[in-house]
Amino acid sequence: MDVYRQLQVKIHGLPVLSVLYLWGDIAPNLTKGMEFLGALTEYQDIPGGLELQAGQARLRIRALADGIFQIWLHPDGQPFPAHPFSYAVRPECFAAAPPPVTCHLQESHLVLTQGSWRVVVQRDPVRLWFEGAAGVPLAADSFGMCWENAHVSVWKKRADGERFFGLGEKTGSLERTGRAYENWNTDDSGYDTRDDPLYKTIPFYLALRPTLNQRVEAYGIFFDNTFRSWFDFGGCAPEHVSFGADGGELVYYFLAGPAPADVLSRYTWLTGRFALPPRWALGYHQSRWSYYPEAVVRALVSEFRARRLPLDVVHLDIHYMDGYRIFTWDSHRFPNPHQLAEDLRKEGVRLVTIVDPGVKIDPGYPVHDEGLAENVFVRYPDGSLYEGNVWPGRCYFPDFTDPRARAWFGRYVGAFLRTGVAGFWCDMNEPSVFKGGTMPDLVVHCLEGRGGTHREAHNVYGLLMARSVWEAYRTHMPEQRPFVITRAAYAGVQRYACVWTGDNVADWSHLRQALTMMLSLGLSGQPFSGSDIGGFIGTPSPELYARWIQLGACSPLFRTHTAYGTPAQEPWSFGEEVEAIARKYLTWRYQLLPYLYTCFEEHQRTGLPVLRPLWLHYFDDPRTFEIDDSFLLGPHLLVAPVLEPGAQHRRVYLPAGRWYDFWSNRAYEGPDEILVEAPLDVLPVFVRAGTVLPLGPALQHTDEPCDTLQLHVYPGQGHSLLYEDDGHSWAYETGAFRRTTFMLEATSSALSLRVHVEGSYHSPIKRFHLCWHHGEGPTTLYVDGQPIASHYDATHQHITAELPAFFTHVHT
Repeated sequence: MDVYRQLQVKIHGLPVLSVLYLWGDIAPNLTKGMEFLGALTEYQDIPGGLELQAGQARLRIRALADGIFQIWLHPDGQPFPAHPFSYAVRPECFAAAPPPVTCHLQESHLVLTQGSWRVVVQRDPVRLWFEGAAGVPLAADSFGMCWENAHVSVWKKRADGERFFGLGEKTGSLERTGRAYENWNTDDSGYDTRDDPLYKTIPFYLALRPTLNQRVEAYGIFFDNTFRSWFDFGGCAPEHVSFGADGGELVYYFLAGPAPADVLSRYTWLTGRFALPPRWALGYHQSRWSYYPEAVVRALVSEFRARRLPLDVVHLDIHYMDGYRIFTWDSHRFPNPHQLAEDLRKEGVRLVTIVDPGVKIDPGYPVHDEGLAENVFVRYPDGSLYEGNVWPGRCYFPDFTDPRARAWFGRYVGAFLRTGVAGFWCDMNEPSVFKGGTMPDLVVHCLEGRGGTHREAHNVYGLLMARSVWEAYRTHMPEQRPFVITRAAYAGVQRYACVWTGDNVADWSHLRQALTMMLSLGLSGQPFSGSDIGGFIGTPSPELYARWIQLGACSPLFRTHTAYGTPAQEPWSFGEEVEAIARKYLTWRYQLLPYLYTCFEEHQRTGLPVLRPLWLHYFDDPRTFEIDDSFLLGPHLLVAPVLEPGAQHRRVYLPAGRWYDFWSNRAYEGPDEILVEAPLDVLPVFVRAGTVLPLGPALQHTDEPCDTLQLHVYPGQGHSLLYEDDGHSWAYETGAFRRTTFMLEATSSALSLRVHVEGSYHSPIKRFHLCWHHGEGPTTLYVDGQPIASHYDATHQHITAELPAFFTHVHT
């Protein structure tokens, strides 16, 4: 019974440490009505799976695709509709024909087989587990599925040595094992690095389970429930893993491996992948609360250009508005926003404007009046309008769960796009309300016509606001890729927006936390994330800012931001030494863009994140599980940022294989832990042997023309990619792209590079300058079997060559 007590305490959101103290007062209410699945009484085949009856409860087990199983419980025995309601799962997944399955009845079990995967159903009582080709039980039920009134939960066994990751934006270390978490989107400005919950809800975890042969098998669980939910990875009951919610349906998805990359591929097939971003969004973003008036914005851009600091985006916070009224401009501070946007575009800079959900209650203000006329604001059950205080004062709030409200909001997005605004920054959308924190639970929402309360809508409010903006962008600028950034989110947000990690603090602990949060978001389907460089609250030391800029140069979203009233936080604000370091790493970021853009295309094809923990590719190396202070940037670069004050060296673990120091070309053999020098201007970076790393020229912005790329070759065997398209349109979806595969073989005396090119895009790149980091004098170079003239640079100890014109032609 102790386990059940702990389960109920977590369902009701009470702290674990208060269990014993409160138990006598709350036990009678918590145990009443608790039910578990009993014995199987009947079952029937359905397309892709089975439906089972256990007492009154009805259970559906269905394969949606290879290695993806949907588990759906109706405790009351009601028939299942065609598919569960979901904001996270792509509609195409439900429409796809299920894969073939077979079912075998055994004395004590049912076995549902799909491909190399099996769902084993114990008959009395009904309990589930999953098996792959190795036959290892994965995600095996302990107490299984249970319910009490509106609460639903699942209890599973935790295997010895099993590790858990995911849940998106959570504090603490990257690994979740031994801890419990809550999901309820919360505006926790200045959060402590132990706070939970925060701004986002992504109820997905990835598990790594040891097998008998000392290898690791991966799987994932996605619990698609938007109510307040919880996950416990052995925090309350060490032998169990449990998850549940205080309302809604019990529907979860098992996502098979066996490798972690397979799990992420399946999860992102289910919930979607980030479409290729506009290339300019991968440049440097400068922001603060707030840049105003217009003259300050113009002077900011001029200063960047005068100091030769690359810049692509300026963000405008709430002071550009008229009295914080959304979709307005302060006519004194910004008298001609269209002209401002046009002038900045000539400098290669785009404007991104913040937008909040709260609409000021102000008769005569068009957004207010039209919202009332179209009945798009949330209401109480008696029909009266809900009011909450945010920046403009008393506000109404759009019901983004209503398609009419999303379309209405989108019309104002379209008007801002026509002024020249290039992107939108969705803030305060947990939703955050002053004093009360958020809306009351009883506020009524449309929920696509189903109807419901804020208990169900809260965690998807930010997701649907971002969706509204993204869909408006597609409607009003159909030829351009949208750029949307959101603070609050739910699973599947990667279909609509990138994210940042909220109102962090100018502190070394938050620098480290920024890395683990970005890695966890990547493991949870969101490849495009960043943190407020330097910290939003407070003022970083020059050293902290320099180290954060270095991490930011590797972050998918590269943005500096700081709070109202803080000192200036531009790259030149911390003295000449730090400005020089910032210039070095801003410039390096722009040189990395060909590689970084290729990483985003890899995500679009495979679901792999841009930033990756080492174990994602080296999961058979147990030492990698403990490392969350270094990471892989794409498949080929290992980055070890300095995350502690005063450090001039740091230890770096290199997995198996040969690794080259990016800055010195020194080669190291892994697996090994090395001590490297890391003075303030050095970010330790290593390149995996067998890599062809494409680097571009030093640019001031992404609109600058570029006709030459460098191909840095690191000897070894391997293959690398370079992806190109126009960087702004959707033409790549119909073949207007160029994907170049480099297959590399290198010996002590020869380099053989074979090249395969696909796609119809006519690249502006006319020349490729090859740089072989060999270091041992002249050798012979072959490209597609033909010898190439080369030059040995004794000073830098590498071999250079100009690749011939045939290299730039499309082969297929």
